[in-house]
Amino acid sequence: MLICLAAECTATYSLSKYEKLQDHMELASGYTAHVHNNDIIAAEILTIVFCVFVATLFGADFFFLLFWPTRRYPKWYNATKKALAVGITLGVLAAALMSTVVVARHFSFINGVGDASKQQLINMYPHPPLHYNRWAVNIVYVVLLWLGFLSTLASTIVMFLATAYDERFGPEPKGHIDGSGERGELATSNSSPQSEYK
Repeated sequence: MLICLAAECTATYSLSKYEKLQDHMELASGYTAHVHNNDIIAAEILTIVFCVFVATLFGADFFFLLFWPTRRYPKWYNATKKALAVGITLGVLAAALMSTVVVARHFSFINGVGDASKQQLINMYPHPPLHYNRWAVNIVYVVLLWLGFLSTLASTIVMFLATAYDERFGPEPKGHIDGSGERGELATSNSSPQSEYK
């Protein structure tokens, strides 16, 4: 969850910089130049949306487990939670794949003005660079996003296993299993080791 939030914050920073770059270049040219960077913006918006979904679902599930560890949930709730987890995991994967392709192979471009004006605008506003893979911020957010996907996938698997265990055995703590296979009672807090030998 925290890794996805880090990827989201980094992608948000990159998105804001490319939007400002577009605004500044178009303003400086008297709105004759047009900067095309919709690919990186779309990839970053997808990243932000699904990273927020990760924080919402897994963050809520974590706090429910923390504050109400023995609460029983209905089957429809568990089914919905698992379906959302799968959908969100696939969404993070899609965001990671799209971001990887865009950052590695795409770049912004300018049209509407001549080559000399293009170079002048680039010299005036060199950061962020038009080639996405030449800016460390973009590379960092993609790397964090892949790490976030792996963590989300692992969390989804753990969620499925934990839900299956709770549905079979219940969330309450169980006593020990004695030699006969029967569950014994938990020792009470006021029992003492000496009572076993009386």
